[in-house]
Amino acid sequence: MHYINENNHIYIYSLPVLDSRMYLVINDQDPGEALIIDPLVAEEAVPVLDTLSHADVLLTHSHCDHISGVNWLRRRVNCTLLCSECCAGKIRDPHKNLAAFSSILVMDKSEEEQKLFADIMDLEYTCEADQTFHKETSFPFGSYLIEIVHTPGHTDCSQCIRLTTSEKGLSPEIVFTGDSLVNGYDVITRLPGGSKKDYRSITSPWLASLPDDTLIMPGHGDWGTKKELFRG
Repeated sequence: MHYINENNHIYIYSLPVLDSRMYLVINDQDPGEALIIDPLVAEEAVPVLDTLSHADVLLTHSHCDHISGVNWLRRRVNCTLLCSECCAGKIRDPHKNLAAFSSILVMDKSEEEQKLFADIMDLEYTCEADQTFHKETSFPFGSYLIEIVHTPGHTDCSQCIRLTTSEKGLSPEIVFTGDSLVNGYDVITRLPGGSKKDYRSITSPWLASLPDDTLIMPGHGDWGTKKELFRG
């Protein structure tokens, strides 16, 4: 379900089987500009993409199900991919972005779902960043300030993307959490680069500090408020 609320226009698309989420945020000051978070291949997004002159692309982390649409997206819209140096190093290697081991991600799914995912995921998938930063950065986007915050635990390159504004008619705070907070599941820290210690000492306290009414757009599952989705 897309999030359309007064001047907020956030289009939401889902990757089959894993329900990984791509978010397309329209710039409230320039509808030809957009922010795209965790790209996936979504033909239903083409009508919106066709209206754009440029998109800034951000990643919440390097796993294949959250980057699988980068190359597809580049063929459809002028875009710039910005991510951390850590993330940039992993997305160019199918072993580090887990594409080579993607079958592991669906081991608990039905045989039919595993076959569908195998048809979707390229075992040698890689992509490239256009711009990088060390761990954290910030920049304006329409009426919002975007802050990219290092939130390790699920991976060592996980980051949450926080949008804040005081502009009337816009949601005052939106956080795209990737797999640092998902709807209905505990955060996975057992994959390469994951750390339960880092999640408990760094990321969980940061998420807990967010206002309860913060709009959370998770890496999997439907959006909700921080009070509704955060388990601690």
